[in-house]
Amino acid sequence: MIALGAKPELLLQYQELQKSHLTTNTAAFTQGAHDHQASQLPWFWSIDIPRDTSSKSWLTEFYRIHWLRAKAGKDRWAEEESLLTSEFQWVINYFRHRSKCWQEKYKDHTTAKAHGAACYAARQREIYNQLAEQGELKWQQMNL
Repeated sequence: MIALGAKPELLLQYQELQKSHLTTNTAAFTQGAHDHQASQLPWFWSIDIPRDTSSKSWLTEFYRIHWLRAKAGKDRWAEEESLLTSEFQWVINYFRHRSKCWQEKYKDHTTAKAHGAACYAARQREIYNQLAEQGELKWQQMNL
């Protein structure tokens, strides 16, 4: 258009088409993708062509689909965050539960004078206690 001598106002409306404008970004719709707030549609999706201003139903539908996909992605991430938070707490609760189970076994073996089994149970209890404490520390670090 420049070589053809187009007017400056026309050149402002129709920008130079670059390769980055023609690529598709499938990461925006990939479940494992991150940080798509900065992604924008290329300029040619929003140009105002005089013949087209009367019926922009296709463009409105395009924006609706784009918005719905973005909302679905946001909703998936909110659900994933909720699940991970719950799973983190479940793991800590499991470690606490296993520690209590080994404590009971320790008491049983101590009263039965089975010292080897009592030592093993005490060691297992401590392992699960340490795992639970480490999980709690990580949880506190993540939720500051």
